[in-house]
Amino acid sequence: MRNPVPIEQIELAELVGMPGVRGFWDRQGVNQLFQRDIINSIRDEPHDLFRYDADGLPSYSGLAISGGGSSGAFGAGILCVWSSTDTRPQFKLVTGISTGALIAPYAFLGQAYDAKLKAVFTTISTKNIVRLSRRIPFRIDSLTDTSPLAKLIAKDVNEAMIVDIAAAHAQGQRLYIGTTNLDAQRFVVWNMGAIAASNDPAALDLFRNVMLASASIPGAFSPVYIDVVAGGQIYDEMHVDGGVFTQVFFYEFMLDIRAAVEATGANEGERSSGAVYVIRNGKAGPEPEQTPREILAIAQRAISTMIKSASLNDLLRIYQLTRRDQIDFNYADIPEDFQFKSQEVFDREEMIALFDLGYQMVSEGRAWQKAPFESSQVE
Repeated sequence: MRNPVPIEQIELAELVGMPGVRGFWDRQGVNQLFQRDIINSIRDEPHDLFRYDADGLPSYSGLAISGGGSSGAFGAGILCVWSSTDTRPQFKLVTGISTGALIAPYAFLGQAYDAKLKAVFTTISTKNIVRLSRRIPFRIDSLTDTSPLAKLIAKDVNEAMIVDIAAAHAQGQRLYIGTTNLDAQRFVVWNMGAIAASNDPAALDLFRNVMLASASIPGAFSPVYIDVVAGGQIYDEMHVDGGVFTQVFFYEFMLDIRAAVEATGANEGERSSGAVYVIRNGKAGPEPEQTPREILAIAQRAISTMIKSASLNDLLRIYQLTRRDQIDFNYADIPEDFQFKSQEVFDREEMIALFDLGYQMVSEGRAWQKAPFESSQVE
């Protein structure tokens, strides 16, 4: 049985012992919680952590990682080889959704965690992620049991990783992961570094649960129920895949980095330079296939088409944002001529092929596009 937050108190609900580590993102303007957080991050950063341009102004780099299920192996491949090229930036901000949320902590921590990231996406199969649910039909919240995925997350997301994330947070880097609060019908951004740095005994479990929730496809995977307090009473929130709301996100409609830099006096009102890197773990273009005349096949095809359409809108939004703010835009996706062959949800061999593809594209200097939908072909 659930004990959901009363509708009139949804806005007031806070985590027990850790207030201020998450907030709603509603496309309604800057979230003041995150605006304060990014201002504090600029004040906390050591002078030599990020690159500065010729005028002595900070030049920040950000990374946004999309959803895409097992295709996250593509993004993992990009990140792992990127370190060896000596061109991978020190990221000021890393965001992740769904499979991107599973990648984001490794990407945030950099080269020291590349080997573990590679193992996550090249040594597993479906049995390491889900198993069919044994609960009573029609009284279940999903078709599968995601305890294998929870165990996989717990293997690497341990006390040592939390300490490393807290240390990066203390020097001004930020890691944000998105989930969807189904009761509120709103997107929630979690400040993962603040959770890691909270010293709360529940921080490690919450960190893992947020990652699990962001990757929990509704219906297929179980929602994650997170305890909160509202009006002095304990309730639960139902959180699922952040991809329900958006396929990739960055700082737009949540915080204003330019205003934050100006608020700290770091550049005396001048505009700082920077770069944004977006990894889409999927194909941007259409993927034609014949749809059977069956209700489930039609529904699945319609949903996948809606997701693709939403992801393209998300990408265009970020691109327009970078143009407005004069930020260098860099985008990578799976080339259109890569052939998906497996019918298994998480096929190890196909994931290895995707990892190798991302690795190869960076090695050959052809991973990053400067505008959405530039043609990209496997060679």
